[in-house]
Amino acid sequence: MPKRRANKRTVLEALTNQRWLEDIQGQLSIDAVMEYLVLWDLIEGVVLQQDSPDQHIWRLSSSGQYTAKLAYDALCQGAISFAPYERIWKSWAPPKCQFFMWLVAHRRCWTADRLARRNLPHPARCPLCDQVEEDIQHLLVGCVFARQFWFDLLRQVGLAVLAPQPCDTSFDEWWSKADQSVTGDMRKGLNSLIILGSWTIWRHRNDCVFNGATPSIAAALVMAKDEAHLWSMSGAKGLSLLTTMGVG
Repeated sequence: MPKRRANKRTVLEALTNQRWLEDIQGQLSIDAVMEYLVLWDLIEGVVLQQDSPDQHIWRLSSSGQYTAKLAYDALCQGAISFAPYERIWKSWAPPKCQFFMWLVAHRRCWTADRLARRNLPHPARCPLCDQVEEDIQHLLVGCVFARQFWFDLLRQVGLAVLAPQPCDTSFDEWWSKADQSVTGDMRKGLNSLIILGSWTIWRHRNDCVFNGATPSIAAALVMAKDEAHLWSMSGAKGLSLLTTMGVG
């Protein structure tokens, strides 16, 4: 059907004397013929109200109104969801830190386990606790160094109760649980703080691996404090709230 005709054709004109049949042009495949017959059966029972103007109704909306968001949601039905999406990309943090958290969620960080799978040089044990083999889950929540760091960091803002426990072995599950424990601006600040803390652990780990530094909770906390100050000055309002509302 020519585009110009389609833009001007009304439903009434198309159904009158079945003029819509004349609009179908060109050769039809078997699938198109089947759709054509089904459409014919559906239209056969349509009765128009003469005084009602034509209107488009979006069936996927209760109001019948089309929105781009509803169309996108329909397009993504059945797609694999990425649970930490909002915690990572909607929280205030520098892009490099958000990307690091994306790598964490997909277990793409170059920790010892990943290096070993590619036969690359790697630490035999966790550089921070020197007790077990390193992977990203251990580094961020399983390591005794990491758990003590999180406790001290969260204690500074009155949220020590949310620190990971020995039973917490999944960073994403711990973060999700902590995220659900607070609301509003405090949630925004907590998520920024968890990204900052994770980034600090990673930086301190790399300092130990590549520069021969000695693991130090105190040094990591100083690094986190300095970083938090810079983030707050740059616009991390939720993070600023945690440190100024009297919980820190």
